[in-house]
Amino acid sequence: MPTVSERPELDARKRTILKAIVQGYVRSGEPVGSKRIVAEHDLGVSAATVRSDMVALEEAGLIEQPHTSAGRIPTDHGYRYFVETLAEHAELTPEQRTALEGLLVDSHDVEDLLRRASSVLSRVTRFAALVATPRLDHSRLRHVELVPLGAHSVLAVLIADTGRVEKRMLDLADPVAEQEVQRVGHAVNEAAAGVRLDHAREIIDGVSSGAPTELRPLLDRVGEALAADLSQPSPSEYVFVGGTANLAGSGYFERLEEVSSVYEALEEQVLLLQLLQEALEAGDPAVRIGEELPLGLDACAMVVAGYEAAGDAAGSIGVLGPSRMDYPRTLGAVQAVADSVEKALVELTGGPSTS
Repeated sequence: MPTVSERPELDARKRTILKAIVQGYVRSGEPVGSKRIVAEHDLGVSAATVRSDMVALEEAGLIEQPHTSAGRIPTDHGYRYFVETLAEHAELTPEQRTALEGLLVDSHDVEDLLRRASSVLSRVTRFAALVATPRLDHSRLRHVELVPLGAHSVLAVLIADTGRVEKRMLDLADPVAEQEVQRVGHAVNEAAAGVRLDHAREIIDGVSSGAPTELRPLLDRVGEALAADLSQPSPSEYVFVGGTANLAGSGYFERLEEVSSVYEALEEQVLLLQLLQEALEAGDPAVRIGEELPLGLDACAMVVAGYEAAGDAAGSIGVLGPSRMDYPRTLGAVQAVADSVEKALVELTGGPSTS
């Protein structure tokens, strides 16, 4: 992803003109011309001078002229420049935040909370909302329940502090007694409860190295279960999608195939999880625009923020919409919902507040 430092420096007037083109195009969907900029902004110069600056912005790759229109629209690089250097921070009002938290705070469980969050965010932004369940590798272990199913099989039920529940079937070469299963369960919970799951394996390995010989095989299998594919999406890692209908008939997309590509992407759970996770690798909150997204979504943009549970990164919340979006307002809405989800998770899980 290119950085602002790699783009040409703009003087104050060109920055004002670029900002006017972005904001005007977002509002109306129509190319913005020099006369409109002169009429709406006190630049103290003629339309001819503005047109000259627009040519310079076009040569810098920040705006473009669609068809034979006299006006200009932002390019993906223009939107990126706007987001990183020109956009003013927008936040929900205290009254809006209070109303938002009221819609989430009485959720029945984590799944209900995240489903509500996707619905609320889609209504606020009018785009498709994406809310991912907490990542297992970023959660802390609350409890491990070991259930003997036979002489050679034990079911491990892993309960995270975010309410996530994972089940692992542990197969053993040698038979294990029910009493030994209970001893292992006690040892694991005593040593690893409250530990982040991506660190739990080393804790269990330490317990195993000092445990009686008859307990080591099961301890080792529990350690393996805690570490197994934690960084990969599991069947219980899911993205709640709300407001897909917002993107149909909205006039944001010029071609039918663009809408079809968006709908296809919204049905791909693995792709959505990957997009959300990769976006946050560049920062939190994060914005991905046009060509920064996979092929087929190059007419779109994503705005993503992470949410925490018990002070640790847990999951992600975002929207998928057209590149022609009000980025400051969308960033404010996504961050507000993420903050509200964090507070509601504290109520649900009984964890410490992160505020």
